[in-house]
Amino acid sequence: MTAQSPPSLTLEAARDLQRMLRAEIGPGLSEQELDAVEARFGFTFSADHRVFLAAGLPHGSRSWPDWRNGAPEDLAERLSQLWPETCAAGSGAVDRQAT
Repeated sequence: MTAQSPPSLTLEAARDLQRMLRAEIGPGLSEQELDAVEARFGFTFSADHRVFLAAGLPHGSRSWPDWRNGAPEDLAERLSQLWPETCAAGSGAVDRQAT
């Protein structure tokens, strides 16, 4: 017997989750913006994370990176804290999947 994968996150479910956050939610990232972040920093968002960020972009809290307007140096630093073994400080090169 094989285990079934959980269902993929929908935009509606992502927005329900976002309503529970203690953060402001702005317009979601477009596919082009998501692709640009991944290309710039060298990682891939998981499918559910892409849906979550397309549904709305949390902001107004240090807990959430500002993928749209954040300083590239700040975003690279945050990523290097997550994966120091694969991210050269300040280079933005990350070889992991962001979840």
